[in-house]
Amino acid sequence: MAESVEEVVSADAPVLRDEPSGSIADLTVIVPTRNEADNVEPLLDRLEEALRGITATIIFVDDSDDDTPQRVLDATLTYTTNAFRPILLHRTGRERVGGLSGAVLAGLAAARTQWVCVMDGDLQHPPAAVRTMIACAQKEKCHLVVGSRYARGGSNGGLLRRRRKAISLATSQVAKRVFPKRLRSVSDPMSGFFLVDRTMLDMRLLRPRGFKILLEVLVSHPELRTREVGFNFLDREHGRSKANLAQGAEFLRQVAELRASAASRLTWRYNIHDLIALESDKALPELEKFLARRVEGLPSIVVRVGDLTRAPVGESVDLTDEVPVLRYRERTGFAMSLRLGVSTTEITVSPFVARSPHVLYTNVVEPVLRWKLIEFGVALVHAACFADAQNAYLVTARTDTGKTTTMLKVLDRSDLRFVSDDLVLLSSDGIVRAYPKPLTISAHTVHALRNTTLSRRERLALVPQSRIHSREGRRFAFFLTKSRLPVASINAIIQRVIPPPKYHVERLVRGVRSQEAASARGLFIIERGSSGEQVLPIHEALEVLLANCDDAFGFPPYSSLERLLLAHADEDLRSKEREIIAAGLAAIPAMVMRSDCLDWAERIPKAVAGWNGAAVGTSAAHLPTH
Repeated sequence: MAESVEEVVSADAPVLRDEPSGSIADLTVIVPTRNEADNVEPLLDRLEEALRGITATIIFVDDSDDDTPQRVLDATLTYTTNAFRPILLHRTGRERVGGLSGAVLAGLAAARTQWVCVMDGDLQHPPAAVRTMIACAQKEKCHLVVGSRYARGGSNGGLLRRRRKAISLATSQVAKRVFPKRLRSVSDPMSGFFLVDRTMLDMRLLRPRGFKILLEVLVSHPELRTREVGFNFLDREHGRSKANLAQGAEFLRQVAELRASAASRLTWRYNIHDLIALESDKALPELEKFLARRVEGLPSIVVRVGDLTRAPVGESVDLTDEVPVLRYRERTGFAMSLRLGVSTTEITVSPFVARSPHVLYTNVVEPVLRWKLIEFGVALVHAACFADAQNAYLVTARTDTGKTTTMLKVLDRSDLRFVSDDLVLLSSDGIVRAYPKPLTISAHTVHALRNTTLSRRERLALVPQSRIHSREGRRFAFFLTKSRLPVASINAIIQRVIPPPKYHVERLVRGVRSQEAASARGLFIIERGSSGEQVLPIHEALEVLLANCDDAFGFPPYSSLERLLLAHADEDLRSKEREIIAAGLAAIPAMVMRSDCLDWAERIPKAVAGWNGAAVGTSAAHLPTH
């Protein structure tokens, strides 16, 4: 079961990102009702108490045949104030389309606020929990907060019969098995209790059928930044449950339809700090923090999945129509092509590659991004970064030195803010922008942390994952690149069978604060062996940083991609990359920090404090976070 508060790692999605609102002063609560007359007044009493200080509109979308609509109309006279207003949307006959889901959609269409809460009208969803969900949305800057019976702090005690509890758990497990990627971090996809940013919903994607509207939202909008909060599912006070066998059959039909429609959602779009828009047929989990809702104009990079079986084995370059096209294929399945268009660079990969999204991103997309970003005046630098107020401190090292563990320990034990772990975007004016990929960790990394949210199952899985995706495993893989073996294909197979252990920083350091940009203030180069510190001239530090950047690349087909991109650019991209980094770091101190006991996490904050002339983190609380 998932733990609260927990981010959904959406492996699939469309389109350029929107930042959620930081405050919720106006709220609409949608309450779908059917024969809940005795629950109307108690629900409104508790909502009015829970939502003090918030301007709230309560929309009862009513499909009742009893006197529920009259009770709501009476309540509009009793409860209506400037800050709290119940209204009735009564549906009759043919208007009752789609059951509960249709009622919620009708309420969404009638809502006029950005934020909407959906809850049942039977008092099993505690109104007091709405305030908790609002606080979560404000603190975590997310688009969707799910009230979960199975997250930490939650319970399903209101399901009195064992059979209903078993059915509830079973339907959740069915949904998670059908949509394992989209729901893997959602403990309660069948919940009817959630808070959502209505402006992020595309109503055309929601089908008014069935009673599990949250499942519809999660599957059709996997780009939503989502959190969970636990709540106690209470006993029903009045009336009877609507759950029956017919609804169970309806749920199975709904899942089947969702599965079919989800397969047709083939486009995901990403916006990297308004510099590059990337469109892909395949979800790229490493870029999920750059997911968004809309794209203006043509994307700079397009990733397609296609048939490349006719491409010759090996590397070939075609200059037909003066548009350079690189093709790289191995006999065992790995194949890709790169077409350098005037405004859009098109990457095509075989289905074999698409089934290993980590390999697709790391071995194909990221190398292209490195050199395309240079054209926009920004360097993709291999370094971790944390911030103290407006000051950014970079930490660079050769791959597998211990940079990630060091970074997480620093964040776990100080007030410093997270910017990035593996990559940052650096411009010539010294501005460092976040590139928040998931962190690749090991069992050793987790043992060094005190405040992680990883489950026991996730910790156990780290043991085999760490052995495969270790420093020794990477060295062996690089050794194979010198042979004639199909290294890219082997890598794709391994990554598919045993995916690398990747988690966003929020899962690894509970309560960590993040920052999207800051000004470069210092550079640390960490190295293993001996012990000591040495201040380096920035031109020497630059050489080390560039060498570390090159060290991070190298797996096939990187050399083929680099040759084509550099050969057909309008300018010398390698020289321009050097110029951008040199200018961005020109005025900052640089230090080599060597250690034979890997104690960088204790020494780096002290060095930062020395550079600042003050305690680390004293002004961090005044900066915006996300």
